[in-house]
Amino acid sequence: MASLPPLIQKPDAGRRPGPARLAHGRLHLLLTLDSLVVVLVSVNRKADGTLALLADNQFLRLVEAGNMFLGLCAVLLYYLVSAHLVDDSPRRRRGASFALGGLFTAGVYVYALGLGDHEITNYLHGRFCSDSLPAICRVVAFNDDVFSDAFFVTRFTLLNTTVMLTQSLFPTDRAPRPWDNVLITVNALFIGAGITADPAFEKAGFDPFVVGATAVLALTLLSFSPRQPVLRYYGIAYTTGILATALVKGV
Repeated sequence: MASLPPLIQKPDAGRRPGPARLAHGRLHLLLTLDSLVVVLVSVNRKADGTLALLADNQFLRLVEAGNMFLGLCAVLLYYLVSAHLVDDSPRRRRGASFALGGLFTAGVYVYALGLGDHEITNYLHGRFCSDSLPAICRVVAFNDDVFSDAFFVTRFTLLNTTVMLTQSLFPTDRAPRPWDNVLITVNALFIGAGITADPAFEKAGFDPFVVGATAVLALTLLSFSPRQPVLRYYGIAYTTGILATALVKGV
């Protein structure tokens, strides 16, 4: 965003119209790629073949390396969605772009810290540390389960807040058409399923509270800008995710 020049520089040429039945074709492509990343993350974590060890020194498993690569894909999609929203809006807000760029950069930095810490210590924790934890394993376990999770929660909040605020501050002037709403809903449900899989079936920690707060923010922003497609997307995805989590846990 502001620290990333392409996000704040809009081309002078007029916007190109989307497909005949869609008002937001490029956005749907990006959201579909995001759904694909969610599916690949689930496959990578659950498939037995990804437990294979890498290199002769067995420094990592394929699952952790795959998560690192998919994390990069996720960050790129956050950027591309945000850049598209700025490009697609008739509004020009240079100051807002710089502020959002700082927020985005902070989120990416925290994401990289957390992902690197978690994937390395998750491998060491699972492979070398038993239930009777020596001192070094207690440190590894803390990094795996607590410290890196704090980074995850922070990056989750920063990056998703950045995208939603970008849509609010750089609204599109084209209301979603019926097929836009269908595709928004389908992709949002993929994200909702991915959200549910984490806090509902694993050690949740603060994750449900963060998801719930994200849903509240999305619905609040949507109430002020009901025609904005990304706010609809977030509203459906995170409301579905938190309600499904509550249902699974019997809350």
